[in-house]
Amino acid sequence: MTKLFPLPLFLLPGGRAKLRIFEPRYLRLVRECSANQQGFVLAMMQGKRLYRYGTLVDIVDFETLPDGLLGITIAGRQRVKIQSTEQEADKLWVGEIQALNDWPHDEFIDQEENEEKMRIAAGLKNVFAAHPDHAEQYEAPYFEDLTWSCQRWLEILPLSNAQKQWFIAQESAEEAKQFISQLLEQEVE
Repeated sequence: MTKLFPLPLFLLPGGRAKLRIFEPRYLRLVRECSANQQGFVLAMMQGKRLYRYGTLVDIVDFETLPDGLLGITIAGRQRVKIQSTEQEADKLWVGEIQALNDWPHDEFIDQEENEEKMRIAAGLKNVFAAHPDHAEQYEAPYFEDLTWSCQRWLEILPLSNAQKQWFIAQESAEEAKQFISQLLEQEVE
């Protein structure tokens, strides 16, 4: 069984985020995942129900925060489908998961789509420039990779949980690319 961490945070493979850990069950999750060199699934929750899709993440850094709490940095590794769930005695969620294939990566090879792809990357660069605290999590951003750029857009856009679940269930970044392109076109108009 894989440990699950329900949060309203949406993260896809290649994404990074910082978390503050203070509840005993999640301190246990961090301790056990670190000791066993295993990741955990970042899962979204609606009420008392976990959504079906999440992202397997790895803990890539630790720190003691100014308030004395534990801070961790996580990095998205792989999209997963949550097959079944249960709660342990301390209310920590665990579940059986199925790994999903990564979205194919497109490195701006197709000249016909190059303008659209460059617009998506340029827009994301502008967001990163406006939010350096977010951008600093990425030592080497892959703006030239359309899939990477689309994944970062989906993480920061104010989408509903249902929309996020729909996107994470897709087999490629194609739907995300079209959605983000339309948003960027509307902003220009």
